[in-house]
Amino acid sequence: METLTEPDESNDPLKEALKSFFGMDYLFPYQRLVISNILEAAEASASGNNTLIEDSDRANLGRQIVILPTGAGKSLCFQLPAMLLSGPTLVIYPILSLMADQERRLKEKGFSPVLLRGSQTKEERDGIWESLRSGKSRFIIANPEVLLSPQVMEKLSSLELLHLVIDEAHCVSEWGESFRPSYLRIGEIITASRSKKGAPLVTAFTATASSTVLEKIEKYIFSGEEKPLRIIGNPGRSNISYSAWGVLLRDLAVRDFLARNERPAIVFCSSRTGTEKLTRYLQNSFADKEIKFYHAGLSREEKTEVEKWFFHHSKAILVSTCAYGMGVDKADIRTVIHRDCPPSVEAYLQESGRAGRDGKPSLAMLLYGPDDEKLLNRGGPTGKRLENLLKYARNRTQCRRDELIRLLDYEGPKDSPGGTMCCDICKYKADGKTYPEELREENTVRDFIRRNRRVYTINEAACLLGKAKNIKLSEQEAADLLNNLLSLGKIRKSTNPLWKNRLI
Repeated sequence: METLTEPDESNDPLKEALKSFFGMDYLFPYQRLVISNILEAAEASASGNNTLIEDSDRANLGRQIVILPTGAGKSLCFQLPAMLLSGPTLVIYPILSLMADQERRLKEKGFSPVLLRGSQTKEERDGIWESLRSGKSRFIIANPEVLLSPQVMEKLSSLELLHLVIDEAHCVSEWGESFRPSYLRIGEIITASRSKKGAPLVTAFTATASSTVLEKIEKYIFSGEEKPLRIIGNPGRSNISYSAWGVLLRDLAVRDFLARNERPAIVFCSSRTGTEKLTRYLQNSFADKEIKFYHAGLSREEKTEVEKWFFHHSKAILVSTCAYGMGVDKADIRTVIHRDCPPSVEAYLQESGRAGRDGKPSLAMLLYGPDDEKLLNRGGPTGKRLENLLKYARNRTQCRRDELIRLLDYEGPKDSPGGTMCCDICKYKADGKTYPEELREENTVRDFIRRNRRVYTINEAACLLGKAKNIKLSEQEAADLLNNLLSLGKIRKSTNPLWKNRLI
């Protein structure tokens, strides 16, 4: 384990480079460690003399897995070395929105990245190769699929890459073994990138990874006898307050939570259809045009328009699938709500980490319900990962931030603020209250039925609840709620002929 110490500021070349290229004055200790490892390994590789990294603890500086929480400045860990290395850096991203966001951010800093897309013409590609050959561009941005195309694979060795970066490396486990098999072939990309100068340095970055995911990253990216160096920071974010609610009417719950929490906000849904349906519901509920949806089915032009709109609006609500969940850097998002459960703890921390990247207090809320239990029947690794997330959601006694960190097998120092800021459970404890066991809508409706036993049928009760000013349900929502409670056995219909079908 390396000891992190503050550098001598009077003679600090990294700080000078940081100021020169990025106009920044400070590197966090973990950033400094990752960057120093990359540069030291590059120096050893260039000299052909391994004595620079001969002791066993530092022998794999050119092979790193870096786990730092969202907002910890992972991008700077490869952007700054790229400006100091003599050859180009290839950065592999999982989704086009993230690729476009990184391209935008680099251009804003005055750099000239090149972006490889599958639809480019021969002339466009020739321009990219010339830009790299001439040294004009130091960054290549691409996804695994385009890199695995025969034309690009043939070209890789001639680019003389010095550093190959896999951002959001947890996708190897999350997606590679299901619908993105290209992620299981990243080792082929690394092999194809070997030039006369040797294989490139390889760094895999992610914000979240349990021991199981780490094993998958090592298996598919860092194959071979030498194990990569692991640099693991605390995955918790002390400025995010975590909460989870069991609900029966998810759209209604999203509406109510958005009404009383700060914007900008993101609401994550599991499907494209769900994002569009929820967006229409929220637009009608709030009579608000500052609500849009985002998913992979939009055209590139539509995605760009929504991204720009969301980035520049302080009161916006974006309803999205996981297509907007990774790496897109809007610093001032105050609220992140998951309408649907993501597939794992890693995915949840990744997406909830969109909140509060500016370091200010923010909220991350997970909604779950009885219908999530059905998904557990899938079994296998997918079912197990979701089961862990549902255990976190159903937890009523332990600090949520500590539970998330525990589920990721993190054993380092913790950074939990406690009190009312930490999570909903800690807030209830600080207020001397017991965390409620019921589903969100359950207590109000069951209390209504208890006070009116054997009086109303479902349709009659729905009509009355739909008119109640303190609940703010439509009649259809009330009917759906009553039917859900009926199917769960929380309420019943009387079978007595005198009160047949009356609710009890």
